[in-house]
This record gives sequence, structure tokens and C-alpha cells, in this order.
Amino acid sequence: MPSVNTRVFFSKMDRAKYISHLDLNHCIQRAMRRSRLPIWQTEGYNPHTYVAFMLPLSLGQEGVCEAMDFRLTEDVAPEVVMQKLNDSLPPDIRIIRVAQPKYKNTDIASAEYRIESDIDVDKFKAFVSSDQIITEKKTKKGVSTIDLKPLISELSFEDGIMLRLPAGNDFNINPSLLFDAYCAATGETITRLRIVRTRIFCADGAEFI
Repeated sequence: MPSVNTRVFFSKMDRAKYISHLDLNHCIQRAMRRSRLPIWQTEGYNPHTYVAFMLPLSLGQEGVCEAMDFRLTEDVAPEVVMQKLNDSLPPDIRIIRVAQPKYKNTDIASAEYRIESDIDVDKFKAFVSSDQIITEKKTKKGVSTIDLKPLISELSFEDGIMLRLPAGNDFNINPSLLFDAYCAATGETITRLRIVRTRIFCADGAEFI
């Protein structure tokens, strides 16, 4: 049976930031069943809807550019797919765009984040202007020491703190590492830290679509 590759962009905001990636997957699949869209399912004894998420968010973080892929068994207008899924999803998860995939998930190289915090901005600016920003990063092989300074490709303070860091399947930097390093270096305690992923980019600088 022919199928149509479909990429859906969605936001995961407010209370939905407390949903783990596994629970998000279950939530999306339940919404797909309720939507009655002609979504392709795996074959075999236990058929299920196959959904591929591009870059799962860390628990407690929000996003307005999240992406997932699935297949339809027949052509359905993008606006119909969006409406049917939104009618079946909780209010803090919203489908914002439906399209055919242009890039592969392996093309993802970086992500942009908007940070809202009660941090002392002048002190933070002085911290990030240091020659090195050394911190520890947990990996599957253990804990490694890294320098965040050369990994920050963009940083601005016009609308909160806007930050761009490596992201992808092979290498991913959680923006919370930068603020952990700041607290460790300055002794300051951050009581409010809101991290919202705003855009995802490919290695050539193009926005992921």
C-alpha cells in the first residue's frame, strides 16, 4: 500500500513540559487513533502507529518548533491533518504546521533557545565573556569535562537570553548546562529558569523543515 511521508511541527508548552518523551509518544499515538486519520501502521502480529520524533526535549523544557514524522496511507490536506490532530490533543500540545519532509533528522546540527530567568544579566554577561566555560556533561560512557565557550554559536540579550547550541543525534548540548556552570562559578542560585526551544537548524545553517 503506498504511503505519504508527513512531517508535523508542534508546540509543547506550559504543563506539557512535565510530560516525559515516552508519555508524549503515548499521548500522540492516542490522539492519532482518536483523529481517525488514515495513518500507516506497522505490519505483523502487533501492528502499531510508527512515529519518529526529530529531537526530543528534555523534561521541564518547552518548545515551539518540535517535529515528528509519520506516514499516511492516502493524501489528506495539511489543514485537515492539523485540525483533526489538534481536536484530539490536550491544549498544551498544538500542531502548528504540516508538510512533507525536506531534511532528514541526521541533518540537524543546532538549536536556538529563549531563556527567561531571574538571573543577574550583567553578571551572566561577564561569565560568558570568559575565555573558557568548563563544566561536566553526562554521556552514555560516563561523565566528561567540556568547554562550552566554543560551542555557543549565537548569544544575544535583546529578548531575554537567546542562545544557540549544538543539537542532534550524535552531539547535543542541553542549555541548562550553561546555567549550571554559571551557578557553580558564581555561587548564585537561580530560582526561575524557563527554557523554550524556538528553532532547529541544519549543518548548512538552513532552518530544519
